[in-house]
Amino acid sequence: MLIEKLHIYGFGKHENVEINLIDGINVFFGENEAGKSTIQQFILHILFGFPQRNAQVLRYEPKSGAKYGGRIQILDDHGARVVIERVKGKASGDVTLYFEDGTRAGEKELASLLHSYSRADFEAIFSFSLLQLQGFEKMTEDELTRTLLSSGTTGMDTLSSVEAQFVKEMGELFKPTGKKPLINQKIEEVRELEVEWKKLIEEADKYEPSMQRLKEIDIELERFSEDEKALSSQLQQYMQWKQLHPIKVKEVELIHALETVKNQTFPPDGIRRFEVIKDKEINIKIENEQLIGNLKVLINNNETITVQQLEEIRSFLAYETEWHELRAKRIQIEEEHSNTLQSQMQQLALVGVDWEKSLTHIVEADVSIQQEDKLVSLLKKHEQLESELQQESRLLQMKTEDLQQQQARMTDAKRTSRTSSKKNEAQGIGFLFIGLILILGFVFSFLQSNWIIALIAIIICGPVYAGFYFIQKTMQKTNDIKAYERLLVKEHQTLQDQVKQLEQAINALEQEKRRIEQGVQIFLTTYHISEQLSPSLLPELFNRFRKIQDQQIQLEHMETNLYEVRSRLQKLEKQAQELSNISLVEGMLFHQLREFYLSEKKRIEESANMDKQKKEIDVRLKENQLLLNAYSENMDLLFHEAKVESENDYYAAYHIYEQKLTLEKELVQIELQLGKKKIGLEDFDGNFEIKCNENLKTLQEQRNKLVEEKASLSYRSTKLIEDDEQSEKLQHLEQKKAELQQLVKKWAAFKAVVEAIKQIMSQLKEEKLPEVLESAQSYFHTLTGKAYEKLELTPEGNFEAIKKTGQRFKIAELSQATKEQAYISLRLALAVSLKNKAPFPIIMDDPFVHFDRFRLQQMVQLMTELQEQHQLLYFTCHENMQYVWKDAHIVQVETLLNEKGGIVQ
Repeated sequence: MLIEKLHIYGFGKHENVEINLIDGINVFFGENEAGKSTIQQFILHILFGFPQRNAQVLRYEPKSGAKYGGRIQILDDHGARVVIERVKGKASGDVTLYFEDGTRAGEKELASLLHSYSRADFEAIFSFSLLQLQGFEKMTEDELTRTLLSSGTTGMDTLSSVEAQFVKEMGELFKPTGKKPLINQKIEEVRELEVEWKKLIEEADKYEPSMQRLKEIDIELERFSEDEKALSSQLQQYMQWKQLHPIKVKEVELIHALETVKNQTFPPDGIRRFEVIKDKEINIKIENEQLIGNLKVLINNNETITVQQLEEIRSFLAYETEWHELRAKRIQIEEEHSNTLQSQMQQLALVGVDWEKSLTHIVEADVSIQQEDKLVSLLKKHEQLESELQQESRLLQMKTEDLQQQQARMTDAKRTSRTSSKKNEAQGIGFLFIGLILILGFVFSFLQSNWIIALIAIIICGPVYAGFYFIQKTMQKTNDIKAYERLLVKEHQTLQDQVKQLEQAINALEQEKRRIEQGVQIFLTTYHISEQLSPSLLPELFNRFRKIQDQQIQLEHMETNLYEVRSRLQKLEKQAQELSNISLVEGMLFHQLREFYLSEKKRIEESANMDKQKKEIDVRLKENQLLLNAYSENMDLLFHEAKVESENDYYAAYHIYEQKLTLEKELVQIELQLGKKKIGLEDFDGNFEIKCNENLKTLQEQRNKLVEEKASLSYRSTKLIEDDEQSEKLQHLEQKKAELQQLVKKWAAFKAVVEAIKQIMSQLKEEKLPEVLESAQSYFHTLTGKAYEKLELTPEGNFEAIKKTGQRFKIAELSQATKEQAYISLRLALAVSLKNKAPFPIIMDDPFVHFDRFRLQQMVQLMTELQEQHQLLYFTCHENMQYVWKDAHIVQVETLLNEKGGIVQ
């Protein structure tokens, strides 16, 4: 089917627009929201109907009130022109087909024209966009087979849905281990009723005639069941014949068509051979024109340099490789020098020293293992001295505190001693005072002649004596205090000696500590490190110093190499400048020098060899004429093999021969589909299915009568023994058996249909699926630049891509673009495989946005090849895609909005 013209009455933003299309590639270009997808949806809506208002697919009714719908002009499979018009009407729109003979038709004829494809089937193969190229890695072999099934044979999509529905209904009827399905329930009910019935029937053995008739009825029911099976088998054979009948008809048509072109012959690879000869002939003619033009041109050219100078330049050009290698080496050394210098600065920063001030000292410093061990020993000894110094300081502090306490005790003892001395002096004063009191008492008593005063003086002496007695007791303790004071003095002297010894030890430790600190400080000063270090950091510090020294050696070596490279480059540049005497740029030195050399050489050769060139041109013209004569003879030979006399007839013969090959290939495919099944066009008549159904209905009616008779006999038998329970049980049992028989028959019918569909699907998987996968592998191999050899299905039913090395990748492991290329390959393979059954155009909505430049070129080349057999409609928003196909028809979508009511050619 070929789409020739689109006429949009009103659809989305487009109104009253006509678009002419060609057989080949049609590119619809427009920016975002220009209306490209609207045109794509217009084609699908007109062909397959407008969607329901509550559907997910948009209806694209025009907002301006324009007439909704449009028409599409096509060429059908037989080359007849048909116009399909669909306008607003019923749910899917009112469709009318206009044929060339003036007749009209409707939906039924449109379905036949579209080979009974639904919109979903069409979009599954022939119409796709970037969003639809997702989930390919999840497609299993069964899903792919179903896609082929629904796409390859008329009516198979309905069978697929019927199969799914029947499998579901079979599951609802019966499951081997189920309890809820109806047949499982009925079997259990019949089993329980039979057990109960057998218990009751054991008491009714005397009613043998009725029981004998019941057995006869059972035999007849079994015979009816076998007859029903036979009819079902015949009906299944008819369904298979009905499916294969269109294929057989197609086989007969192909045989008749092949008879008309079977005598057509054509040279092997004739088109390529002819076009190669034709191209060579054209090239020779073009070359002749150029040679004749050269003969008319006289070039007067003066030499600017001598041949010797030219030879020196040619010799100097041999240094070009060395020049580029030196420049690359200079860049490499500079980069390595920069990286090494930066790394060295980072190491110095980590060590914590000044780069400019300390680098020279660090490079010259001794960072040997012996030096590292020496410094570690000094620091450990310094820490040990610190610990000992702290212990001695704490001990000195304790002794000093003891000394102070001892000093306080001695002070108290001396104070006590002084108090005792004062008490001795007070004792003498006391006795003197008592004596004075007595003397005064007696003197006053004598003078007053009053002895009472003397008595009072005596009484006063009593307390004074008591005081003197207490003082005497105190004086007895004075000797003990003096002994204690001597002991304190001795201990005080001992403590003073210990304190002095501790102070001397501390001074010695501090001197040793200062000596060690001076040694450590000398080392740290050597490396310009101002902070005190922990011994645990020294190994890391020495490692970094050694690394800095190694980097410095590398830097010095790089600078030496860099100086040599730069010197050599400067020498070559100077030499080139002297040879050419022109302005040279360093980056293009040899390019400019070569251009200068070639131009000067050309001028010298043209000046010296003008006559020689003329003779060579004459010889070349004669040789070309001989070649032209040979090419003409070869083309005449090809024409003779094809039995034609002109180029146009030759191409016409090729198309007839291609038609013959296509018919033969289609016939082979038809024979593969038929396989070994031998069917005739007249094996069954059109009324066979009706007759089978009528016979089945008759058998069912007879069986129902027997079932009723059986129920009646059973009822009468139970009446004979007047056992209502037995009668009810028998009637209930027969009723359940009849219900079970109906369900079993229904399940068997579903099973027969499902098995027939599975058999067809299995045949399709074995015959058609390998061909489609082979084509998809070829396309995938081409699109990926031969990076992947195969695209195949694993025994588990999953797709895998295989590289040249045999390495396998699941589709999910590929990049997004490669996954899309795999899916496009499958889509195109399906479309090509269905060319003879459903020759629809292929519609693509910008599905290549993830492709790189190389793989996009491969896709463009593949589409160029496909356009010979398929019409391609390509929608894109990328401006450069307008120019990749030389013969493509470009539709500027934006102009449709600016020029409503126009015609786009």
